[in-house]
Amino acid sequence: MIDGTVSGLIMGSTYAILAVCVVVLYRLVGVLNFSHAALGALGAYGCYALLGAGLPWPLAVLAGLVLSGTLAGLSGWVLARWFGEPSTTVRAVVAVVLLIVLLTLGFRLFGDSPRVMPSLVPEISFDLGGVRVALTTVVALALTLVIAAGLSLLLRYSTLGLRLQAMSERPVTAQLMGMNSRLLSVGVWAVTGVFATLALLLVAPTRNPTFETMSFFIIPALAAGLLGAFSNVWVAALAGLTIGAIEGAGARIETVADYRGAIPFVIIVVALIWLRRREAWDAVR
Repeated sequence: MIDGTVSGLIMGSTYAILAVCVVVLYRLVGVLNFSHAALGALGAYGCYALLGAGLPWPLAVLAGLVLSGTLAGLSGWVLARWFGEPSTTVRAVVAVVLLIVLLTLGFRLFGDSPRVMPSLVPEISFDLGGVRVALTTVVALALTLVIAAGLSLLLRYSTLGLRLQAMSERPVTAQLMGMNSRLLSVGVWAVTGVFATLALLLVAPTRNPTFETMSFFIIPALAAGLLGAFSNVWVAALAGLTIGAIEGAGARIETVADYRGAIPFVIIVVALIWLRRREAWDAVR
């Protein structure tokens, strides 16, 4: 059970990083991005395609990150250019349409068959308190901590973070005050797209997923973001890690293993019910 929980932290780190990116995008740009994992998957698959073509892995990884960052930045430019004023609901619908477009593109480029993907981290493991821990798990947890801490500090203490949040709440006012809100929005999209690819590059060798499977990693990430009310970076990160750990533990229990994929949906339903009840209690008071 403990071994399964620890091994699930690799997947949980991916959920956590994606959830943090979703929360940051929602807070700074006002878009609930359902396509974020698909953008990262394009970068990850592009990286592995270049590795298969004989490109050295540092250059292949760099190319994958550039690809995902460019596509994410372009997506952000489209939303900022033509959907900057509509409601959050309209922008969420646009994000769903973007997900469908990316799924179609990924299917055309990479097909729907799983691929064996080389690990970018040496396959080393060590014993910690009687539990076998892979180096990939340590690297994934460290990356999660760095990204969550960096973005949290950026939002809370930096001038840039304050400008970005002002842009999200009052884009027209920010533009009138001299802020290039469109450029800032594109930058946020691009950076979070790069982070998504990094997360998927770490987990892909352990799962060998299809492009479609990687794209739908966004569902557990959305569940984690919902637990943080799409505003708290640390709660979203912790929730993502917890979901991955529960899935890993569930994989070792025969009666639960076939249903562990439903865990994010259960969490989403419970979270929505809880948030709704809290709103009702607040109204009564």
